Amino acid sequence: MKWLTGFILLFSVQMLAEAADAPIKMGVLSLASPSKIYKQWQPFVDYLSVKIDRQVELVIPRGFEKIKRSVEEKKIDLFFVNSYIFYRLKQSKQAVAVAQMQNVNGSTISNSVLFVRSDSGIKKVSDLKGVKVAYLSPMGAGGYLAPRATLYKEGVKGEDGGKESFTKNLSSSLHKVLLGDVKAGTMCGINYQLMSKRVNAGDLKVIGVSDDYPEALIAARSDFDSKLRLKIEQSIIDMSNDDEGKLVLAKMSGMKIKKFVKYRDSMENLTRNLMKSAEFNKN
Repeated sequence: MKWLTGFILLFSVQMLAEAADAPIKMGVLSLASPSKIYKQWQPFVDYLSVKIDRQVELVIPRGFEKIKRSVEEKKIDLFFVNSYIFYRLKQSKQAVAVAQMQNVNGSTISNSVLFVRSDSGIKKVSDLKGVKVAYLSPMGAGGYLAPRATLYKEGVKGEDGGKESFTKNLSSSLHKVLLGDVKAGTMCGINYQLMSKRVNAGDLKVIGVSDDYPEALIAARSDFDSKLRLKIEQSIIDMSNDDEGKLVLAKMSGMKIKKFVKYRDSMENLTRNLMKSAEFNKN
């Protein structure tokens, strides 16, 4: 039976070697089309592959449940997600932070805006009671959690509150309000500024600003190799000090990304407070 033991040992060593060389799968959760996500993120994963001397492959799970399943089934190792989704995954002990996004304003936090047509007669958030509101996504941090928390704090909630709809598209949110399909829309304030340069938003006005929420981040499966995770973390954080890294980051500004910095656990307090205000704990 020695030959069998030797065979099993050799087979095990071979399997471990193959696993060590297997590509690292990085998932990006975004409302953009798959083709646009590949265009936006392929330079990043190519850069990371070189820096850690290990192939990184881009995958695109669509929606929270898909990315959650991908984590559980170990189909992805790293993932770029908003802070609310990360909080949910971390609470279920499925994720650990790698690096926090810093936005083009140089901050790791942001705010959402609530906007209406200038001629709507709506002047403040509390006027939205019973009004249909266009959010971006039911799992969004800036596109749902933060603005919903603002509405609930103003008493616009429950059956008598604003009626929720989801556009899953920044342009659609602006156009639906402009065309009068909905009375109000919400999105991240920086995205609102960026989109206002592409879409004529002169007929819109902002009537409310949400409390702070953390920007998106890159995370890893909780059981991902810790030494490799730290190497990846350092490579990503060092991008802004590297000439090639700076070029990659410059192309990501349209996603409001300036660079990546070390994650702070205290950020989760912001998400926790927003969830409480939005009464997500009751869902």
